[in-house]
Amino acid sequence: MTTPLALIALDALPQGRGRRVCKAGLDLALFRVGDAVFAIDDSCPHAGGSLANGKLQGTRVACPVHGLKFELDPAQAADPAALQVRKYAVWVSDGMLMLDPGSCGQPPAGE
Repeated sequence: MTTPLALIALDALPQGRGRRVCKAGLDLALFRVGDAVFAIDDSCPHAGGSLANGKLQGTRVACPVHGLKFELDPAQAADPAALQVRKYAVWVSDGMLMLDPGSCGQPPAGE
């Protein structure tokens, strides 16, 4: 695992909406759905729309430009025929949303 990166306080991430965060060269869309938090690349691979501004439907976000949908939850199987965005492992530590910039998927064991 690479050095974890502190993103924002969990309290600063609205429930059921996205938030764009740019840190350490990453352009991320963060989402809070219930007790879960998700991080994906913010730019839609089709037309570059900001996914943080997309409409959230459960654990799927629709691009605000053309409506393409992306699954946020790395535990859910992705459609191999569909465009994909990179998912990052995130977790909460002492009220801060943390990210492992070298990972895709689940947070490190014990978090």
